Amino acid sequence: MSDTPKRVSLLAATARGTGFRTSTICTAPPQAEPRPDEYARGLADGQQMAEAAFDAERTAFQKLLANAQAFQSEAGPELSLLLRETVVRLVGQITDGVVIDEDLLNRQIARAVEIITEADEARQILLHPDDAALVGKSVGKLAVHSDPTLSRATIRIECSQGWIEHGVALGIERLREALHCEGMAA
Repeated sequence: MSDTPKRVSLLAATARGTGFRTSTICTAPPQAEPRPDEYARGLADGQQMAEAAFDAERTAFQKLLANAQAFQSEAGPELSLLLRETVVRLVGQITDGVVIDEDLLNRQIARAVEIITEADEARQILLHPDDAALVGKSVGKLAVHSDPTLSRATIRIECSQGWIEHGVALGIERLREALHCEGMAA
């Protein structure tokens, strides 16, 4: 007998049922166990890297937070009151410069009539006497009457259920109410 190993076909060996099993074939050499000191060193390095990244992110977040706090208003109600007063005065200056003419009054009346005719049949339009002279005796189906208690460019439409007013003075008053500055002088 010779010392050379005998060659066996894998197909022939499994067909004969000689007990040849693939589980006995070692496909990869076993891995060597890492030494404990290498593992501990790797773990410590990883922890240091994570802590350094966390510190960098925390520092960046603190800088961002400080910058955001710098933008917060410290003025409080004083600035709010000043802004309200400024807006009301600017709107007043703009409306003071409006020339009240027939075209403006007709547009104002048309808007007021649209509002009221949706709810009720309009009866009459009341205007300041100077405005009534510009418009005439009627607008559409509505009779125009003078009311000296109304300010210029204010329109009051009276109907069976009450009345509706529209005009610059009422707009400024609504603005004051919206800005919460009822007691403020114009």
